[in-house]
Amino acid sequence: MVIPLGAFGLGMLAGGALSVILYRRRNPGVNLTPGIGARLGAVSGAIGCCIFGVVSALAMLITHGGAQLRSALLTAIEQSAARNSDPEAQQMVAWLKTVPGLTFMLCAALILMVAAFLLFSSVGGAVTAALLRRKDQR
Repeated sequence: MVIPLGAFGLGMLAGGALSVILYRRRNPGVNLTPGIGARLGAVSGAIGCCIFGVVSALAMLITHGGAQLRSALLTAIEQSAARNSDPEAQQMVAWLKTVPGLTFMLCAALILMVAAFLLFSSVGGAVTAALLRRKDQR
């Protein structure tokens, strides 16, 4: 089953929003500012990223998908190399095909995923806190 990448962003936004809603339900007298909402969203994003990482790793382990991931990465590298004829780019592509290069790409993807979880969840929490705060102040 393939999930579009846009669904991850919406899920992260929803996770941040849900954390603010649940916090407000548990503490009804607290006036949440967007800054506090962003912090709540960031915490929920960090937890969500950890859960996503563990579930993805278990799925990869159970389905033995490591070889498929490696071949998909190599295919993507080769396609990008075909589009660029620069000799330095060809050297970079040759390095990315090595084990250290693939490790670098996976680490960079992990860092970007953590940043995306934190950013989108923080935005979801801040926006929800701002919307609920305006509703209370009317």
